[in-house]
Amino acid sequence: MIMIPPVIDRSTNLGEKKVFLKLKDDPNPKTKNWIVYHSLNYPVKISKKDRKSYTYFGEADFVILIPEKGIINIEVKGWSSFSCNNGNWEIIKKNGTKEPTKSPMKQARDSKYEIQKYIKLKLNKQFPQEWMVIFTQCSFDNVDDNIEYSNENIIDTDGLNKNFSNRIISLSNSLKTGGGSFQINEQDMRKLKNQIMRPNFEKFVKTPTILKDSENELHEFTKEQLQILNYIDDKSRLLVTGSQGTGKSAIAEETIKRECQIKDQRILFLNSNKLANEEMKFKLKDQISNYHYIANPDAPAISDKNVWCCTFSEYLRSMAYYSLNDDYSRLNSLNFIESHNYLIKNNINFLKNKEVTDGWKGGTGIDFEASKFDLIVFDEMQNCYFYDRFYEFMDLILKKGLTSGKYCFLGDFKYQNLVSDEITISKEKLPKNNLIDFEPITLIQNVRNAKSISRNAPILSGLFNEYPYELAKSDQGEVIVSFSNSREEKIEKFENIISKLHKDGVHGNDIVVLSNFRLENKYNFIRETNISSFYNNIVDLTDRHIRDLNYKIPEIKKNNSIYFATTSAFQGMESKIVVYVDPLESTQSIYSKDFGNLKPEMLAFNAMGRANTILYLMWSSAHKNYYNEKVKLIGGLSVK
Repeated sequence: MIMIPPVIDRSTNLGEKKVFLKLKDDPNPKTKNWIVYHSLNYPVKISKKDRKSYTYFGEADFVILIPEKGIINIEVKGWSSFSCNNGNWEIIKKNGTKEPTKSPMKQARDSKYEIQKYIKLKLNKQFPQEWMVIFTQCSFDNVDDNIEYSNENIIDTDGLNKNFSNRIISLSNSLKTGGGSFQINEQDMRKLKNQIMRPNFEKFVKTPTILKDSENELHEFTKEQLQILNYIDDKSRLLVTGSQGTGKSAIAEETIKRECQIKDQRILFLNSNKLANEEMKFKLKDQISNYHYIANPDAPAISDKNVWCCTFSEYLRSMAYYSLNDDYSRLNSLNFIESHNYLIKNNINFLKNKEVTDGWKGGTGIDFEASKFDLIVFDEMQNCYFYDRFYEFMDLILKKGLTSGKYCFLGDFKYQNLVSDEITISKEKLPKNNLIDFEPITLIQNVRNAKSISRNAPILSGLFNEYPYELAKSDQGEVIVSFSNSREEKIEKFENIISKLHKDGVHGNDIVVLSNFRLENKYNFIRETNISSFYNNIVDLTDRHIRDLNYKIPEIKKNNSIYFATTSAFQGMESKIVVYVDPLESTQSIYSKDFGNLKPEMLAFNAMGRANTILYLMWSSAHKNYYNEKVKLIGGLSVK
């Protein structure tokens, strides 16, 4: 049979799902061209004396349109126990209590008559109709035919499983198709299908509207987040873990804003990601102090703006101005991790050398204790905590140290560590001298991505076979997949995507193009595309280019330009729309020097999770079989 809609909504009750599949998969050739409408709404007009007429909508579980015969209305009941005494129907619940309900037979007949009236009004013809009630969970035997219904109109669980097709066909044969107004010709069938029952049409919601609606749904503090924030208010030392999209950065921001209400507080916000740090500076612009020279003891310990904000690398290098006497030449021969370990070691030695209290850089006699912080908030800490002597260094810059001071560390230590092979953090891995004593809390609800993205990203990336979080609540988003056989085809499809978004009125700043390769890398095709035909420019947000932008990202947002970033550079960030151009492509050529060969699955998961509402995935055709296998795990219904 032809099902309209062709798939059943996941929220539909089990009884209707059973009947839907029976009708859809019916093997009898006689039913091949039958049209089945699931959950069909119909108007019911009520008129009463002394009251105006009004209309409400009834619902038929299934309506079958049978060519050259007529219509069958089906009411489905998934009751396991019920009774009818003196015409009063009751559902018997598991605890033995009874709940009054309407007669399902009357519901089916009423549906039949109301649909019949509507069709006659529209076509000036009356088509033969029958009704049926299907009990999917229990038997309905030993009930004699009576004036209200015949057993021909009833199918119970046995009939559903054994002779369902024959029963439906038998009932259809009782539809009388005489001449005159009962004649159903081909023209009438077309009108019923295309104009009256459930016509097809396309009306598109503008993409900017979808983005706005999704934003309103997603960007609200959840009950879970509020509980953690209240918990932070009561606890001085906290570790917040959770997969991407669970709201760790929002908690970091709110923690700082709450702490700023306390006078004379010196607060340090650290992040391992340059771009995410710039974003936080913008959000905290009213509280930010001198963030270029945080370690500078000449900076006032307390000011009207008492938040210092930088990346961990920036902080180390700022202090290295003193600890290395401004000599960074040794760093040139070291890779990323080695250079950070070198800086930490020298900075620790510098801070522990009591002689420096007599004077820094020629001697001013400044007490460094005044420059320590009352609170340290460290977001995306998973990329930094594994450094040699990391906790020892943090202990030295926090007032009262890590055992008695106040801090909030946040990160996804298992699935977003893009720097090291270390994947867990626990008290067993901490220094033996008990420098740190955290209270671990885990966020589990996705609050960043629309549901289609939060469902697809973990599975399609290949990093998971199950979800690392509770799925988001917003249903506004979508995942759009394309496959390309060549570089030229990928360029063409990319330009089609950008053209469509531009035509829909999407602002360039709502679009981020992500790649595993830098923009200048030969494997990256973006520079070959004709973006300027649609948007002002493409702005590169990878680390080296952010420095060139001179901290003017807020100003750049005023331009109608789209953004580009590597997957690693965009960690901790989000965008309404993400176009990910090379999922699962090898990254060895660009990352092996500093980090080794990063797992493409982890990069893919991180990239997909950056999208709030719309995610475009541009796959190579070589990954099509892989993609099809992953879609089976999802169910195949969430990818558009």
